[in-house]
Amino acid sequence: MKALIVGADRVEPIKRALRDDPRLAGLRETEHWSGRKVGDERRRIPGDTALVVVVCDRISHPLLRHVRDEARRLGLPMLYARHSLVEIREKLADLALAPA
Repeated sequence: MKALIVGADRVEPIKRALRDDPRLAGLRETEHWSGRKVGDERRRIPGDTALVVVVCDRISHPLLRHVRDEARRLGLPMLYARHSLVEIREKLADLALAPA
């Protein structure tokens, strides 16, 4: 299982929070799209992704819409946060994930 983090500059704390969450026990890998590259708005979400975390205050509206639409098309759960790791942890607790 893979998680995709979109936005944010420093993602190590977010990666750790995802790795340490017991509901994400099968998490093997985390991919990060900074949202600063020109081609990010055309990227495809990898097929083995199980969760998308969007750090909203660090990405453009077109990228946000693209990621949201791709995740919906693939039926992936999404977690939106402004920038706070505390907020991400709280939303992880509220997120209903399907068993892997």
